[in-house]
Amino acid sequence: MNSDSGYWPAPAGQRFDATVYLPGSKSLTNRELVLAALASSPTHLISPLRSRDSDLMIQALEALGTRFDWQGDDLIVHPHPLTGGISIDCGLAGTVMRFVPPMAMLASGEVKFDGDEGARRRPMQTTIDSLSALGARVSDSTSLPFSVFGTSEVQGGELEIDASASSQFVSGLLLSAARFKDGLTLTHIGKDLPSQPHIEMTLKCLQDRGVKRNCTK
Repeated sequence: MNSDSGYWPAPAGQRFDATVYLPGSKSLTNRELVLAALASSPTHLISPLRSRDSDLMIQALEALGTRFDWQGDDLIVHPHPLTGGISIDCGLAGTVMRFVPPMAMLASGEVKFDGDEGARRRPMQTTIDSLSALGARVSDSTSLPFSVFGTSEVQGGELEIDASASSQFVSGLLLSAARFKDGLTLTHIGKDLPSQPHIEMTLKCLQDRGVKRNCTK
């Protein structure tokens, strides 16, 4: 790279070797963090992405009882029983505000959720309604801030939701569903489902950890 211009002149007509290290995926990192916190044994994550969203996710999971041990660029995640009586800052991270509330049903006690001012304008009603439909007690709200009162277990079963506003509503429920007593049969009843590749990412993460699925489009 030319220190004066900030650009690197490509050597036209010459061969060269280079190694480029790509950063991790924010979407994949936060899914794996959630699954690691819900697992029955420690998880070794290789070079997860460090970003505000992933840091907020780690802070949220730490508050719920998960322990994290950085080893260089790698992260060892030690799951522990989820505990309530805590407050979680979602910042502007959609993955935190939509992935962690279903986990909060598996905690014991109240888990408060809030975030940046902009986060309070983001759609959350589908998540809140879903938790209520699954038997959780949720404070009367349609957006941040709200509270989930966990009882350490969720029966699960069948659930219909309208996830047309965000695929994260689907992923958030699916990530915790393997810990529900009866699992979860989730049906989307709205318009077109957005961000299908992100749902496929969630399903692949679950499958890689041995979660069985029966998915129909």
